[in-house]
Order: sequence, then C-alpha cells, then structure tokens
Amino acid sequence: MGSSALEAFWKDFNRLYNENGQLYHRVARACGLSDCALWLLYTLRAEGAPLTQTQLSETLSLPRQTVNSALKKLVEAEYLRLEAADGNLKNKQVLITEAGDAFLRRTVDRVFDLEDAAASRLTAEERASLLALGQKLLDAFRAETDEFLKTTSTGD
Repeated sequence: MGSSALEAFWKDFNRLYNENGQLYHRVARACGLSDCALWLLYTLRAEGAPLTQTQLSETLSLPRQTVNSALKKLVEAEYLRLEAADGNLKNKQVLITEAGDAFLRRTVDRVFDLEDAAASRLTAEERASLLALGQKLLDAFRAETDEFLKTTSTGD
C-alpha cells in the first residue's frame, strides 16, 4: 500500500467517510426512507428545480436501476411525480408534489438544518480549508485514477 503514514491516513480518512455515511443512513431510517430515497429527495430539494432521472443518477453516482426503484416508491407514496421532459417519454423529469413538499419540510429540510448546525461549529476559514483540501485530494485521486484506467483493462 505504501508508507505507514499513508496507511494511517487512509485508515482514518475511510473511517471518517464511513462514519459520515452511517450518520446519513441513520437519518434516512429515522425519516422512514432508504438511503437512496433520502439522497434523491435531498438532491431535488437542494437543486430547487426538477431534474431528470438520468441527471439524478449521474449526480448521485448511482445506477439508473437503483434510482428508478427508489423513485418508483416515492411516486407511489405520492411525494414525487414523473413528467415527460421535452416530450421525451424515456427520460422524465422528477417533480416534488404538494404532499412531497410537506414531507420534505418534516425530513430533508431538517437534515439541512442539522448540516448547517454542524458546519457552523467550524469557522468560515475552517470550512474553506476543508473544501479546498477535499478538492485537492479529489483532483489528485482523479489524476491517479485516470492513469490507472489508461493502463488497466478488465476486458469489459
């Protein structure tokens, strides 16, 4: 893997990442949602505008089938509705219904409040540093991944 310092870094980094994911998982369950459903509703609310099923899948880096399964349940619950986007029946826009808006006020909007409360415990400088370092690591990992993908073939 590399030096013991890098091994320790990745162990701690992955622990933080996984603990963060576990917190969102617990919140999703408390809201009566699957993780995917929470992230779909979260993303729609954060965007403030309808997105297509494809856009949601790409934004969340989730398979279309996973997104479509969660969307189906949210449509059945009458929180969301699907509408043809520009006459394209295959790729539909996802819209929040009136019942969905009420549900989001009780759930997802409260998640935003939790996030804001947690982030407000950091200074503006700490928040900026956290984002800058996260972006720097992501850019470096992307560059390494691009190199790996150029030289590695799985036969797909």
